[in-house]
Amino acid sequence: MEVLQIWVRNLETKREIREQIKKLRSSILADEWDTATEVIAQKVIASDSFREATDLFCYMDFDGEVGTEHIIDEAWRLGKGLWLPKVSGGEMEFYLVESEKELVRGTFGILEPTGKSEKAIGEDGLVIVPGIAFDKNHNRIGYGRGYYDRYLNKHPNLFKLALAFDIQLVDKIPADECDCRMDMVFTETLMY
Repeated sequence: MEVLQIWVRNLETKREIREQIKKLRSSILADEWDTATEVIAQKVIASDSFREATDLFCYMDFDGEVGTEHIIDEAWRLGKGLWLPKVSGGEMEFYLVESEKELVRGTFGILEPTGKSEKAIGEDGLVIVPGIAFDKNHNRIGYGRGYYDRYLNKHPNLFKLALAFDIQLVDKIPADECDCRMDMVFTETLMY
């Protein structure tokens, strides 16, 4: 019974954090978003984890998330395998994408692969992870549907790099056993 009470309390706290941070993130002005996104993208591109990865699993930014266009373009320029997520039912898989022409509006209105290309095995590579909030222990709050947690728990060898704006950092996230911790988090001022 105590485990259930903790889990319910964690869900409620996560919901509150999610609402607060989404509100803060939506208040970022367009020029601030552009500047912070560019700074974060440059950090990613300069990082050892990006330079050494032959395969990049990345998200298509949506609803004020840190932008990924520059990172994606650089991965293509360098000839890396670029894998983008596609949601189908309750699961998410990554598919090889070689150009923007292979993307369509999918679940939640987010650009995603058609699903006609090669599906990732997910044994090795760098995965750029979106989220709503992060803490100093690399815990993450996503959108509440568990797509990334399920995928990352099934593919533990992927290096998990989360992107966030400074305003998305919180002191402590109530993490559950099924929540997947990040290996690193990059913001416009921090890399930890």
